[in-house]
Amino acid sequence: MQNVIGSRIKFLRARDGLTQRELASKLHIGNSTLSQYENGDRVPSIDMQRKFAQHFGVSLDFLAGLTDDQTPAPERSSDDLPPTNPAYLEAISYLDGLSDEAMASALRCLQAIKTLDEVKGSSDKTTILEKNA
Repeated sequence: MQNVIGSRIKFLRARDGLTQRELASKLHIGNSTLSQYENGDRVPSIDMQRKFAQHFGVSLDFLAGLTDDQTPAPERSSDDLPPTNPAYLEAISYLDGLSDEAMASALRCLQAIKTLDEVKGSSDKTTILEKNA
């Protein structure tokens, strides 16, 4: 198995003129752990990979060997991130693989539910009918 992530970590560490001990200290990990990452004896968790990418100012794609472009991806604001509500994630999972017709039906249902939610508490039935027209 090729050790792309470990090789990239070692490359970036050398590029920045850091020893293993210095980098391990900066990232609050053990020196032996860093050595295991670089040698391919251990694979860093995705959270640890993010720390490496942020520390070196590279993208996760570069770290994983998916690109040779070291430029990090632009930062996304929290407004750009999808909700992590479990019900939202479950609803999205149901949409995966639906036919176009089924997807259109699901969208109409969601639009109706949203309309009802928006006018909840309103006794004005005209408003509900106008929103669904």
